[in-house]
Amino acid sequence: MGTEKKHWAKEVVRRTKQRDDIANSRFIQKKINRLLANIAKANATIIDFQLQLIDYWSYANSDALAQRVATLIAEKEKTNQSNAQIASSAPITTTTTAPSAITTSNVYKDPVRETVDRIESQILDYIYKNTSHVKKMFLSRIQLAKAEMEEFKALEDFEQAATPSQWNIHLMLKSKVKLYSTKNKNYSVATKRLEYDILPKFIDKIDFSFKIDESIVGKDEAQAMYDQMRKTTKDFRTQAMTLYIQSLAREHELLSNEIKRTIEHFPKDNDEGFDAEAGYASFKHYHELREKRLNLELEQSLHFLEVQRVEGESNNQQEEIIAPTPLRVLGPEFLLQQ
Repeated sequence: MGTEKKHWAKEVVRRTKQRDDIANSRFIQKKINRLLANIAKANATIIDFQLQLIDYWSYANSDALAQRVATLIAEKEKTNQSNAQIASSAPITTTTTAPSAITTSNVYKDPVRETVDRIESQILDYIYKNTSHVKKMFLSRIQLAKAEMEEFKALEDFEQAATPSQWNIHLMLKSKVKLYSTKNKNYSVATKRLEYDILPKFIDKIDFSFKIDESIVGKDEAQAMYDQMRKTTKDFRTQAMTLYIQSLAREHELLSNEIKRTIEHFPKDNDEGFDAEAGYASFKHYHELREKRLNLELEQSLHFLEVQRVEGESNNQQEEIIAPTPLRVLGPEFLLQQ
């Protein structure tokens, strides 16, 4: 898009800090060359692994393959002997039969190659399945870049058609939409965290626990107290997360309603000799594309939670608190003496 359509995506501008065609083209070309080099390196690595797998499988199954071939040869000789005996004992007839059109061809299939192909297919299926979220992320980045370009062109069209009052309202609304985007991301991330059971760090780090003197309190009673500590911690985290989401939802609701009211009262009628209808239509189209871009940015902001969910790196795993047994209380000196 940058070299052909003269539009640079925001992620490129963030890296180069400018929209200069020459500087950005150099940056993009450098990235492309590095990517091609990495692809070639990965391809060479895969080919090397394929050769190693074939060598290993051939070596590991050479004895079994030789035994299998010997068995097949023995079965073939036995079958030939049986066919010869049947042919010698059968009566001689003068009836001639047309040769059968069906011929069987014994095609030798390399068992090592078949096994290696099957293993490679299973590995590829595993890679495709466990990297689908990465593919989704990069497709989202491409869609976001295209949405940014469409939004920028719509903004240019609106700037040409907008009346002074429409443009002033747009400038006032711009900061609110930016704030709404941040609040919407926070609310959506918190909701997804609750759905995936991945608490934020400022809530997850809260842990209500303390040691109980086992020399005074019995083991069963101490274990009951430890269980109560875990329950208290879990209940507090649940209540804290609920209150946190409620506050984010309220902020999101108020700001969203304010933006909707502003758009509903956007100037549509002609005033002071300006054609407001064309400006309103341009603004409506621009705002729809802006919402599309914001939704794509929201999907990207939720990607890290998808990765944590796939990799199982949820940080709300609670360790069970177990009361110390008498063996643990005795200490290392006693264990060494034993």
